[in-house]
Amino acid sequence: MNSDISSPDLPFLLDPDFQSGLGFSDNSLSDPTDLEPVYQTKPLSVAEQRRLRRKISNRESARRSRARKQHHIEGLRARLARLQAEKQNLSNQLGTVLSRSELVRCQNFRLQAESVMLRRRLAEARRVLILRQLQQLVVSPCSGFGPGSGSLFGFEQALASLIS
Repeated sequence: MNSDISSPDLPFLLDPDFQSGLGFSDNSLSDPTDLEPVYQTKPLSVAEQRRLRRKISNRESARRSRARKQHHIEGLRARLARLQAEKQNLSNQLGTVLSRSELVRCQNFRLQAESVMLRRRLAEARRVLILRQLQQLVVSPCSGFGPGSGSLFGFEQALASLIS
């Protein structure tokens, strides 16, 4: 036999039963990782040994590829679950923020309406106060602004100071 038979990658090639004709069938379609021993009538040639090594290598590569794919899919599933939970959490937070926003909007509208009402009341109170002060000036004989005092300029000054 050849030096390829003692390859460390294929320890089963060192088995005397294998060298005398124990090989592997090509009929392993049900499970590609399964190698079924079958008796052959003649020893394997160098080309057949290479083909067999390549077949074994390809099957191992396919097995590793399937394992990587499975690991990747499991990672994607975990990520999907994490993202769905995050989406639900963010959706809940959005609902809370929207309801609080609506409450603040309603309070703001109410406060603006109250502000307008209070400004009107304040303006009315100022008008009433000015009218009362004017009435006191006109009625008061000692102020010097009455109808008989003849001092219209002083009355205008007093009125201007009350308005401002």
